[in-house]
Amino acid sequence: MAVKRKHIYVSLTIVVLIALNIWRWQPAIEMVPVSGERQAPTIKIEDFEVRAIADDVIPLLSRDIFHPKKNNSIRLRRKDSPPAVQLPPAKSPEELARDSAQAEFAQIRCVGVSVRKDHTQAYLNSAGEYLLVSQGDKVGGRFLVEKIAPDGVSLRDAVTGVGGLLTISGKQD
Repeated sequence: MAVKRKHIYVSLTIVVLIALNIWRWQPAIEMVPVSGERQAPTIKIEDFEVRAIADDVIPLLSRDIFHPKKNNSIRLRRKDSPPAVQLPPAKSPEELARDSAQAEFAQIRCVGVSVRKDHTQAYLNSAGEYLLVSQGDKVGGRFLVEKIAPDGVSLRDAVTGVGGLLTISGKQD
C-alpha cells in the first residue's frame, strides 16, 4: 500500500512540473482589439537600403597594407665568419722525440726480477715481446738498463732523458 502511495506522489509531482514548464515557456497571447482588423506588417524598399559612410569622408590609405613596406636604402649585410681556430704551436723535433720516447716507455712492463749470486736479470714485456735483460742492455733499441733492483728496473733514454723506475707488475707499494 505504501508503494502505491509513493507512485501516486511521484506521478503527481511529474504532472505538476510539466504543467509549470508549459505555463512558463508558453508564448504570450497578444490581446487584439476586436473592433479593428489585423494588419500585415508592411515592408518598404528603404528598409533594405545599405547605409554607409560616404567615400569622401574615408581617408585614402598611404600604402598597401597587404604588401611589405619597401625600403629605398641599401643595406649591406656582413657575413660573420666563424672564429679562427687557434692551432697549438708546432712542436720541435726534440719535443716530438721526447713524446715518442714517453709513449714507448709507457708500454714497457717489468714482469719479474731474477737474482742469482752476483748476476741480476729482469724479465720485461715491451709491446707484447718478452725480454730477459741485464744491466747495460738496451730495451727496444732506445732505453738503457741502468740498474736492476729486487723491486724493479731503472731505464733511461740517453738522447731524450726519458725514463724511470719500473716496478714489478702486480706488486703494490
